[in-house]
Amino acid sequence: MFSWLKNLFTLKPKLKGVDKVFSDWSIISYEDLLEHFEVKKTAIEGAKENSPATQAKTPDEFHNKLITRFKKIIIDRTGDITRHLDSLENNAERANEKLNFLDGIKSKFKNKLSEDFESYEPIITKANSIVRSRKDELNEFKSKNNLTRDADYPDSLWWYYFILILLVVIESLINAAFFARGSSAGLAGGASIAVIISGINVVIGYLVGKYWAKQSWSINQIAKTIGIIGFGIWGFVTACFNLTVGHVRTMFEEGDTDAMNTGFEAFLNSPFGLTDFSSWMLVLIGSLFALIALIDGLKSDDKYPGYGSEVRKLNNALDELYSEVDDLKANANDYYDEYLARGDNAIKDLGQDSMTLRATHDFVKERINNEYPKYCDYYQTVFADLIGSYRNINLENRETEAPSYFNEKPILEWDTDNRDEQLDSLNVKIYNISSGLKVKTEQWSRERQELESIKINFLNELRQYDSIS
Repeated sequence: MFSWLKNLFTLKPKLKGVDKVFSDWSIISYEDLLEHFEVKKTAIEGAKENSPATQAKTPDEFHNKLITRFKKIIIDRTGDITRHLDSLENNAERANEKLNFLDGIKSKFKNKLSEDFESYEPIITKANSIVRSRKDELNEFKSKNNLTRDADYPDSLWWYYFILILLVVIESLINAAFFARGSSAGLAGGASIAVIISGINVVIGYLVGKYWAKQSWSINQIAKTIGIIGFGIWGFVTACFNLTVGHVRTMFEEGDTDAMNTGFEAFLNSPFGLTDFSSWMLVLIGSLFALIALIDGLKSDDKYPGYGSEVRKLNNALDELYSEVDDLKANANDYYDEYLARGDNAIKDLGQDSMTLRATHDFVKERINNEYPKYCDYYQTVFADLIGSYRNINLENRETEAPSYFNEKPILEWDTDNRDEQLDSLNVKIYNISSGLKVKTEQWSRERQELESIKINFLNELRQYDSIS
């Protein structure tokens, strides 16, 4: 046991001269400290050299070491008390901040909503104005064109583009098969011709259906006539083109090196003079796919020309308006959740803070008024005894007389660390926090509902901006 205590309190080399024996409020016995400071060994070694000298007027190094160590432990314990009190002050201040936050939580929430509204209002007002203009333009368009129904158009054109691509691919494969027999490169050779033919059929059919022929549904007679003519021209051109392809295919299969020219001449001489079944199939398939592409173009937007475009302009403006308003609404909900959570946490934390502050205050008060004086008195006595033991051992083992100051009482003083005023002030703060918590708890239960009412009223005010009535 003695060996264990010796190892515990003996200064270790790795501490590099920093004595950590007195790092806390523990009470170390006189015997352990006598061993720790090596009082007997130091006194005997000094005595062999008759040190300190008989003529010395001031305490020697070892005296000063013990006196300095005593002062240091008193300063350390005073510092401990100061840190505890500072921590109490800081924690009390933070608790007061939470109380103050609860006092102004409604106004802060309102101010935050107002700040956001001020930054968004110009954007939303402009977007709302654009929506109303688009609405007026649409109503004017419907009135002018006798439209009472809703526009019928797809939300996305990807399906119609997919149909176009699919038509081109399928027709290209079919055409390539028909042209393969006349190509020295076989199917691959016919594919290049097939892609061009199918592309012309499908793309022109789609564009005519989407833009030109659609005019035939207009109430404007000129536009309606242009649309009907568009249907006729497209039908004629498509038939001529595919019949020409059929003739070219026939010449191509016969090995004619100038199949394009001779096929076109054959069409001019006898448009329906095809005798080969495969060529007729090529004509029918090309015409059919062109017709499907025409229908695809018609279906890709409302059949009344320009109607779908007008409605989309309105919807795009609405999307922009709703996006801004929804952002503002989302921010309001986020602020509401944030302040609600902060208020709930403040109440919860204040309850814990109040108990912790009171317990810490009482602990520090007990330490200052009772533990600190006992601690200082104890070590004042112990260090005086250590110095006395050092003097006696030194005196017993030296040949010369001891210096005169050996007969003087060592000066080991400490002041009562009176913190009554600070403790009283803290006590008042903690009491106010505890009292304020009761009031704020009741107040917060009401204000939680008021926060929700503020949010709802704010969202209701925004309805004037996301309406186009």
